[in-house]
Amino acid sequence: MRVFILLILLFGQELEAKEKVILGTFLIPRYVQSTKRGEFIELVRALSLKTKVEVELIIYPPKRTVREFVFQKLDGYFPALDTFKHGEIERTSNFYVKEDFIFERVNDSYKLQKKPKLCLTSGYSYSKDLIKNPKWETLYAPSDETCFKLLLRKRADLFIGEEVTSVAVIESLNLHKLITYNKFSPVSSQKVYFAFSKSKRGKELSNKFDKALKDLIMDGTYDRIFHSKKSKK
Repeated sequence: MRVFILLILLFGQELEAKEKVILGTFLIPRYVQSTKRGEFIELVRALSLKTKVEVELIIYPPKRTVREFVFQKLDGYFPALDTFKHGEIERTSNFYVKEDFIFERVNDSYKLQKKPKLCLTSGYSYSKDLIKNPKWETLYAPSDETCFKLLLRKRADLFIGEEVTSVAVIESLNLHKLITYNKFSPVSSQKVYFAFSKSKRGKELSNKFDKALKDLIMDGTYDRIFHSKKSKK
């Protein structure tokens, strides 16, 4: 009986000693649907199991996620990009590449306009070359859906967005006969990774997550998580 009690106590201490981290993220169609659903969420769940680190997820809008991280209210966040103003960080290897494409009306090329109006989604990260391109006039909308609606109303001539999320909006609004894009010609690509604080603990966490990420790639877990995405391209 004493041995049984001792085992329970030891097991309980082990559970209490499990490391916990708070990661921030933001809603992204398909990838982050909630704190429990989405392909990026599945990846975090697999990383948590592999590292034996208990992960608490908090969803904010994109800019607030970065701000909470900078103010050290989060241990880390994802998906992180070099274009985000997060200061010095510890980071993992890339786990995804964000590719942006030009979407326009079918049979109505934006190139025919002297200075076409480009619609971008507020809060999303775009490369500086796209934002500061003098060839077009830039306007911002609160969502991808709004940009597509402006495109159809001819209040915008083109929209630049990430392929999978933008195509998801096209399908949800039944716009596949009205909107087109060249899937073989991305206009920009950005590497995506996990960001952690620039500290001793941040370095330890980034090393743990990086090693686990590489293990998931080697054992096939990564491909299983993102298989459905690849099969749709």
